Amino acid sequence: MSMWIYFQGFEPSGLPGDVAGFEALFDVEFDELRRRVRAGDSVWLESGFFQLNELYWPRSEPGGDRELPVFGGRHIPDPSGGPGHAVLGPPEVARAAAYLEGVSFPDRWQEWRQLPSSQSDEEMRERLAQYHEDLRAFYGRSAEQGWAVVKHFSF
Repeated sequence: MSMWIYFQGFEPSGLPGDVAGFEALFDVEFDELRRRVRAGDSVWLESGFFQLNELYWPRSEPGGDRELPVFGGRHIPDPSGGPGHAVLGPPEVARAAAYLEGVSFPDRWQEWRQLPSSQSDEEMRERLAQYHEDLRAFYGRSAEQGWAVVKHFSF
Protein backbone atom coordinates (compact mmCIF):
# COMPACT_ATOMS: atom_id res chain seq x y z
CA MET A 1 0.00 0.00 0.00
CA SER A 2 1.40 3.36 -1.03
CA MET A 3 1.31 6.14 1.56
CA TRP A 4 1.76 9.79 0.72
CA ILE A 5 0.77 13.36 1.53
CA TYR A 6 0.13 15.94 -1.14
CA PHE A 7 0.19 19.67 -0.21
CA GLN A 8 -1.44 22.27 -2.47
CA GLY A 9 -1.63 26.04 -2.04
CA PHE A 10 -4.91 27.80 -2.90
CA GLU A 11 -6.39 31.25 -2.81
CA PRO A 12 -8.58 31.23 0.31
CA SER A 13 -11.58 32.19 -1.82
CA GLY A 14 -10.99 29.06 -3.92
CA LEU A 15 -11.42 26.63 -1.02
CA PRO A 16 -14.42 24.33 -1.35
CA GLY A 17 -17.34 24.57 1.03
CA ASP A 18 -17.94 20.86 1.46
CA VAL A 19 -16.27 17.45 1.54
CA ALA A 20 -17.17 16.67 -2.08
CA GLY A 21 -15.44 19.87 -3.16
CA PHE A 22 -12.24 18.88 -1.37
CA GLU A 23 -12.35 15.45 -3.03
CA ALA A 24 -12.81 17.11 -6.42
CA LEU A 25 -9.67 19.23 -5.91
CA PHE A 26 -7.56 16.10 -6.03
CA ASP A 27 -9.62 14.02 -8.46
CA VAL A 28 -7.07 14.51 -11.23
CA GLU A 29 -4.52 12.33 -12.97
CA PHE A 30 -1.19 11.76 -11.25
CA ASP A 31 0.52 13.50 -14.17
CA GLU A 32 -1.36 16.68 -13.27
CA LEU A 33 -0.29 16.40 -9.62
CA ARG A 34 3.31 15.91 -10.74
CA ARG A 35 3.03 18.96 -13.02
CA ARG A 36 1.86 21.04 -10.03
CA VAL A 37 4.84 19.81 -7.99
CA ARG A 38 7.29 20.67 -10.79
CA ALA A 39 5.69 24.13 -11.07
CA GLY A 40 6.33 24.72 -7.36
CA ASP A 41 2.63 25.03 -6.51
CA SER A 42 2.61 21.89 -4.40
CA VAL A 43 4.70 19.32 -2.56
CA TRP A 44 4.47 15.53 -2.57
CA LEU A 45 5.90 13.51 0.33
CA GLU A 46 6.12 9.74 0.20
CA SER A 47 7.75 7.45 2.74
CA GLY A 48 9.33 9.26 5.67
CA PHE A 49 6.71 11.89 6.47
CA PHE A 50 5.85 10.30 9.83
CA GLN A 51 9.54 10.52 10.72
CA LEU A 52 9.70 14.14 9.55
CA ASN A 53 6.75 14.99 11.78
CA GLU A 54 8.50 13.28 14.71
CA LEU A 55 11.70 15.18 13.92
CA TYR A 56 9.77 18.47 14.21
CA TRP A 57 8.64 17.51 17.74
CA PRO A 58 11.84 17.69 19.80
CA ARG A 59 11.56 16.90 23.48
CA SER A 60 13.76 19.92 24.20
CA GLU A 61 11.21 22.40 22.79
CA PRO A 62 7.62 21.79 23.88
CA GLY A 63 4.84 23.88 22.36
CA GLY A 64 5.06 26.14 19.34
CA ASP A 65 3.87 25.60 15.78
CA ARG A 66 5.67 22.31 15.18
CA GLU A 67 2.42 20.46 14.46
CA LEU A 68 1.53 22.66 11.49
CA PRO A 69 3.91 21.64 8.67
CA VAL A 70 3.07 17.95 8.23
CA PHE A 71 -0.22 16.88 9.83
CA GLY A 72 -1.65 20.09 11.31
CA GLY A 73 -4.78 21.89 10.24
CA ARG A 74 -8.55 21.67 10.33
CA HIS A 75 -9.50 18.10 9.50
CA ILE A 76 -11.93 17.50 6.63
CA PRO A 77 -13.21 13.91 7.06
CA ASP A 78 -13.50 11.45 4.21
CA PRO A 79 -17.07 10.07 4.18
CA SER A 80 -15.78 6.72 2.88
CA GLY A 81 -13.49 6.29 5.90
CA GLY A 82 -10.15 7.38 4.43
CA PRO A 83 -7.81 9.82 6.15
CA GLY A 84 -9.40 12.85 4.47
CA HIS A 85 -7.79 16.26 4.22
CA ALA A 86 -6.43 19.01 6.44
CA VAL A 87 -6.66 22.74 5.77
CA LEU A 88 -4.44 25.53 7.05
CA GLY A 89 -5.77 29.05 6.60
CA PRO A 90 -3.42 31.88 5.64
CA PRO A 91 -2.55 32.74 9.30
CA GLU A 92 -1.55 29.10 9.98
CA VAL A 93 0.38 28.94 6.71
CA ALA A 94 2.35 32.03 7.77
CA ARG A 95 3.05 30.43 11.17
CA ALA A 96 4.17 27.17 9.51
CA ALA A 97 6.45 29.14 7.16
CA ALA A 98 7.98 31.04 10.08
CA TYR A 99 8.44 27.83 12.05
CA LEU A 100 10.21 26.08 9.16
CA GLU A 101 12.37 29.11 8.45
CA GLY A 102 13.63 28.99 12.03
CA VAL A 103 14.24 25.24 12.22
CA SER A 104 17.78 23.92 11.88
CA PHE A 105 17.47 20.57 10.13
CA PRO A 106 20.96 19.43 11.22
CA ASP A 107 20.17 20.24 14.86
CA ARG A 108 16.80 18.46 14.72
CA TRP A 109 18.39 15.48 12.98
CA GLN A 110 21.05 15.15 15.67
CA GLU A 111 18.43 15.18 18.42
CA TRP A 112 15.98 12.91 16.60
CA ARG A 113 18.56 10.26 15.74
CA GLN A 114 19.15 9.74 19.48
CA LEU A 115 15.59 8.45 19.88
CA PRO A 116 15.24 4.65 20.04
CA SER A 117 12.54 4.77 17.34
CA SER A 118 14.61 6.75 14.83
CA GLN A 119 15.74 5.29 11.51
CA SER A 120 18.86 7.38 11.25
CA ASP A 121 20.52 5.96 8.17
CA GLU A 122 22.01 8.21 5.50
CA GLU A 123 19.20 7.55 3.00
CA MET A 124 16.59 8.65 5.56
CA ARG A 125 18.62 11.76 6.45
CA GLU A 126 18.83 12.77 2.79
CA ARG A 127 15.10 12.16 2.23
CA LEU A 128 14.05 14.14 5.32
CA ALA A 129 16.47 16.98 4.52
CA GLN A 130 14.94 17.24 1.02
CA TYR A 131 11.39 17.12 2.41
CA HIS A 132 12.30 19.83 4.91
CA GLU A 133 13.67 22.09 2.16
CA ASP A 134 10.67 21.38 -0.08
CA LEU A 135 8.21 22.25 2.71
CA ARG A 136 10.19 25.31 3.78
CA ALA A 137 10.14 26.71 0.24
CA PHE A 138 6.49 25.72 -0.35
CA TYR A 139 5.18 27.25 2.87
CA GLY A 140 7.31 30.36 2.30
CA ARG A 141 5.83 30.87 -1.19
CA SER A 142 2.32 30.10 0.04
CA ALA A 143 2.64 32.58 2.92
CA GLU A 144 3.93 35.30 0.55
CA GLN A 145 0.90 34.73 -1.69
CA GLY A 146 -1.53 34.76 1.26
CA TRP A 147 -2.69 31.26 0.33
CA ALA A 148 -4.37 28.55 2.32
CA VAL A 149 -2.86 25.05 2.15
CA VAL A 150 -4.84 21.87 1.66
CA LYS A 151 -3.26 18.52 2.53
CA HIS A 152 -4.51 15.35 0.88
CA PHE A 153 -3.60 12.19 2.77
CA SER A 154 -3.36 8.66 1.41
CA PHE A 155 -2.52 6.01 4.01
